[in-house]
Amino acid sequence: MKKWNKHSALFFMAGFFFFVQMVHSQKEVDSILKLANKQIYENPDEAIVLAQEALNNPKVTIRNKINALLAISTAYSSKRDYEKASEYIVKINELIPKINDDLQKMNILNRIAAHYQELQIYDKALEYLDESLVLIEKYPKQDSVQTYLGYNSILRGFIYREQTNCDIALKYFDGAIKAYNKTIARQPIMNANLSICYYNKGNCLLSLNKPAQAKESFLQSIEHAKTIGAKSLIAFGKKGLAETETLNGNYKEALSLLTDALAISSNVGDLILNRGIYEGLANNYLVLGDWENYALYQKKYIAIKKANKISERKTINQSLINLTETKAEEIEQLRSYFRPLQIIFIIVIGIALFLLIRIVIIWEKNLKKLENKLKS
Repeated sequence: MKKWNKHSALFFMAGFFFFVQMVHSQKEVDSILKLANKQIYENPDEAIVLAQEALNNPKVTIRNKINALLAISTAYSSKRDYEKASEYIVKINELIPKINDDLQKMNILNRIAAHYQELQIYDKALEYLDESLVLIEKYPKQDSVQTYLGYNSILRGFIYREQTNCDIALKYFDGAIKAYNKTIARQPIMNANLSICYYNKGNCLLSLNKPAQAKESFLQSIEHAKTIGAKSLIAFGKKGLAETETLNGNYKEALSLLTDALAISSNVGDLILNRGIYEGLANNYLVLGDWENYALYQKKYIAIKKANKISERKTINQSLINLTETKAEEIEQLRSYFRPLQIIFIIVIGIALFLLIRIVIIWEKNLKKLENKLKS
């Protein structure tokens, strides 16, 4: 009995030690992923390295594996390297059936939708957004899903802005702002999302020729970005603010804001941001008749625009190939499913035809016999 107790104690201690090791390992992975997510927009290369480290951890759970893949994909999207981002989206898609947590599933579906939105494959993006929204709306604790609702809303705002008009998009941006404001007290990182909401709202207001309201929105965007020290988002806000100054004829003030934005974003490496800044600088220098600076920034703008187009075209082509392959697989699955039914159907039709022909032949023979009897 004492021997059994001794063995039980050793077994328990070994199990407890393994449990502690596993918990410690997961906490370590969680910490790494937390750092990675903080670096996604400011230092995407560092975010990729950190997330890859978490992914390579031998004890990584499915949950953290998906979160690591998501961080890597989002970081590549931040760099506008959509081809690499697509590679990791494919891997995430393969793991979706293994997700048991509805909150994580909402997040993943939203993020995949964001990827397709960036590629301008809007129908596919809306499919994922609709699937996520179903989970969000039926979740019992609505306080827990406001961040996902906000993200879902802002993505719809992006899509409807491109597909229809800004009047509809503004309603979704306002909806996203409302949702994020409910979470900001306990999740300060949501200041980044609010900054993005206000920036895009400002762009819509500019397109509707409402520069005063747009300026207020861009100022809000900068304020929220400063709260968490998000340099790229501060730069985006300043770029938007510069556009309102250009519309108001304040070209020197616009140049000052754009120069600040360029300095702030120097280490970010965001092609879209830099393209917008270069374009703004070139246009304002042109109005002021500064041909030397106009030529300098126009050249940079054209170069970065070309690089961005090549990257987008390459990724969109790959995404279309992936979609085609997916559809081909679905068609093949349907064929595999219906092929046995087709064979059974053909056999049944064949038997029915055989029986029908046999009945006709027998009927004709009987008819001839009857005719012969009548003749005799």
